Amino acid sequence: MVDVEWALSQLGQVFHSEDHLKLALGAELAQMYGNERVRLEWNPEPGVKVDIGVRRGDVTIPIELKYKTKHATVEDAFFEETFELKTQGAHDRAHYRFLRDIERVERIVDNQGRYGYVVLLTNDSNYWTPSTEQALYDEFRIHEGREFGGKELRWREQRDWMSKGGEEAPINLSGQYVAEWSDYEYREEINVLSNSKFRAVMLRVDTQISVDE
Repeated sequence: MVDVEWALSQLGQVFHSEDHLKLALGAELAQMYGNERVRLEWNPEPGVKVDIGVRRGDVTIPIELKYKTKHATVEDAFFEETFELKTQGAHDRAHYRFLRDIERVERIVDNQGRYGYVVLLTNDSNYWTPSTEQALYDEFRIHEGREFGGKELRWREQRDWMSKGGEEAPINLSGQYVAEWSDYEYREEINVLSNSKFRAVMLRVDTQISVDE
């Protein structure tokens, strides 16, 4: 098994960007499984790209990443560095795109076998906290304990921006998922001012028939 959860827990960093996270996790996985077995920007088929692929046996395990931030000032004493994280917002699109990643990884796993992972790391509590208000993306929510999948998921209402961004289509997930969030710990040399709590949700996408490695 590719132990993505362990690899993520070993990083201990706060990242400048999603690309920074991808490079750091890719490097950790390469240390665990060998540099020759890890591919960034893996292309399982024409027109399809996955953030990280890890070769195990005769298949490549797809890993998709999302990194969503809320404003914070990050001070890293070890590197004598201070940087700002921006508030990315757009929660409706972000939730939709995360589930679309799951849908894409399901297709890859169905075609090529075994399993894959979809991971979201964030310091924005909107993602893990249940809401008491209705939103366009209610069916796409991934808050703590949310169960979803096994059916078509749709926007509550359609908006013009959805079609302009290619995001109007419903999402069809064949698997069943539960959003179980865990705290992400960074090094003690790092001080995060405001929105300092980071959490991650990691979903494993399996084929219907389990194959031992």
